Amino acid sequence: MAHISVIIPFYNEGENIERIYRELADVRASLPDHRFEILLMDNHSTDDSFDRAVKLAGQDSDVKVLRLSRNFGYQANILTGYLNSHGDVAIQLDADGEDDPRLIPEMLERWRAGYKVVYGVRRKRVESRFLQFQRKLFYRVLNVISAIPIPLDAGDFRLLDRQVIECLRQFREANPYLRGLIAYAGFSQTGIVYDRRPRYRGVSKFSWFQYWRLAWDATTSFSHEPLNVATYLGIALSLVSFTGALGYLIFHFAHGTRAPGFTTLIFSIFFLAGIQLICIGVIGVYVGRIFEEVKSRPKSFVETAYPPAPPAAGPPATAEHV
Repeated sequence: MAHISVIIPFYNEGENIERIYRELADVRASLPDHRFEILLMDNHSTDDSFDRAVKLAGQDSDVKVLRLSRNFGYQANILTGYLNSHGDVAIQLDADGEDDPRLIPEMLERWRAGYKVVYGVRRKRVESRFLQFQRKLFYRVLNVISAIPIPLDAGDFRLLDRQVIECLRQFREANPYLRGLIAYAGFSQTGIVYDRRPRYRGVSKFSWFQYWRLAWDATTSFSHEPLNVATYLGIALSLVSFTGALGYLIFHFAHGTRAPGFTTLIFSIFFLAGIQLICIGVIGVYVGRIFEEVKSRPKSFVETAYPPAPPAAGPPATAEHV
C-alpha cells in the first residue's frame, strides 16, 4: 500500500477548493489500495478559503490545512507543502482545477515503473496567445542558457518520490525555483503530456509581473549568461569604439579636415551610458541574490495548522518544521 501526499496550494480560491476536493475524492475512490494525505496549503488568503479548507478537514481525517503567516509566494508555499508531507510520494495539484486529478493514476504507474519524478507537460492551456508565446519562448531560452536541462513546458503539476523530497530539504536558497531545483537533483524523470483545463471559477491570482519575477528568479538561479552578455557587450562596444577612432584618424589624415557629428557624439554617449547602466543593473541583481542568500532567512512561517499541531516552545514553525 503506497502512502500518497497530495499538496494543494491556494490563495483566495475559496470558490474552488471544495470542487477540487470532490474531484480528488473520485480519484481516491478509484485507488482503494492507497492511503492518502491531503495538504491544503493556504498562502494567507484574504477571503474565506481558509474557513472552507478547515471545514473539509473537519469532515475528512485525511485532510490537513496549513496557513502561512503571510503570502510568501507560490514557490515557497509549494515547497512548504513538500517539506511537511509524509507520503512515499507527493503530488502537487493547483486548486483552480486547471490540472486534472484524473492524471494521478497514470503518474503513479510511471512511479511504480521506477521514475522518481513524473511531471506534467502542458500541450495546451486556456490563456491569451501572447502569454502562451511568452511562456514558450522563456522556457526555450532558459533551457539554452541554463547550466542544466530543464523540461520544456513543464509546470508544477508533478509527482515526487520521497527520496527527491528529502533532497529538496537540503537546498537553502532564499528564492527557490522548484522546476530548476528538481531538475538539478537529477534521478530518473519522465513527463506526461496533457491539455490544461479552464479554471473552475474566478481569475488567476498570478499577475504578469509575478510571472516576470518568477522568470527572472529562474534565470538568475540557473544561469550566469546575463553576466556574460554584459561582458560581451563591453567587448563589442570597445571594438566598435576602436574601429570608429581608427576611421576618424584615417579620415583626418587623408582629408585634413575634422569629421562633423556633434549630435552623433551626444547620442553615442547616451547609448553607451545606457549600456553601462544595464550591465551594472544585471550585476546588481546577482549581488542582491547573494545578499538574500547570506541572510539565510526561513522561506516561510506557518501561522495555523488544522488539525492543531502539538504546542511547542520557541518561535513559529518554519517551512521545514510543522
